Amino acid sequence: MIKAICLANFQRMERLEDILREKSGAFSFDNCARNASLEKMGVRLPKARSTGTTIVGSIFKDGVVVGADSRATSGELIADKDCIKLHKLTDSIYACGAGTAADLNKVTAMISSNLKLQELNTGRKARVIAGLRIAKQHLFRYQGYVGAYLVVGGVDFYGPHLYSVAAHGSTSMDPFIADGSGSLAAMGVLERNFKLDMTEEEAIELVKNALIAGMHSDLSSGNALRICVIRKEGARELEKFVPDFCQPSVKEQKYHHPPKTSTVLKSKQMKFDVVEAMEVDKK
Repeated sequence: MIKAICLANFQRMERLEDILREKSGAFSFDNCARNASLEKMGVRLPKARSTGTTIVGSIFKDGVVVGADSRATSGELIADKDCIKLHKLTDSIYACGAGTAADLNKVTAMISSNLKLQELNTGRKARVIAGLRIAKQHLFRYQGYVGAYLVVGGVDFYGPHLYSVAAHGSTSMDPFIADGSGSLAAMGVLERNFKLDMTEEEAIELVKNALIAGMHSDLSSGNALRICVIRKEGARELEKFVPDFCQPSVKEQKYHHPPKTSTVLKSKQMKFDVVEAMEVDKK
């Protein structure tokens, strides 16, 4: 009797160990098999869409430089070659946006209006972290369904600040940031050439080269780039810059044919008489 009970307990422990071993795997591919079965049944699974943009930001000694390209895509089509991705929040805070253009316009407009109300109520300039908090709380509420990825840069009483905000609300503070589909190439330029206590000219050149690298390696980024320099006294938007490889290539084709090059094989003249049509009453 005792042996039977011990054997039953031992078998139960073995089954429990097998169950735990099955559930302790690093990754389960059950969903992959489920998705394959759904595709065989004719169900169209949602596909991930890549939104094309390159946005870059960098801190220098006395301020922040942010920049973005100007190409907006709709799938594989270029929907807008002069899309504004550099949004003004206050006189000393700007945001570059990647993601859905409509969502970015509405989110940045909402942040800007809230910061202006805060400045009117307090009589002071808004802090950069105040705009960051408004953005992250709004985006976290929608769990990524609002497609807005932001690079928020500005200067306040505490100095220059640069933040990145993901669409689901997570944030990070870095001395240089790149986001969008061309961010990998842009980040390579930033990591190689960034240094502390840069001058304004060095920071502008760094951001410009990072944007050009992202635009050159990403088909969804391009056309032109816009850069804004933010200092404590205010912001200054630079003139729109078009890289050489984004210049429209128009080939002038001139055709000069000598007279009587084409031989006329047959000609025919036709003569028509114009006759006015008269309305006839049909009774």
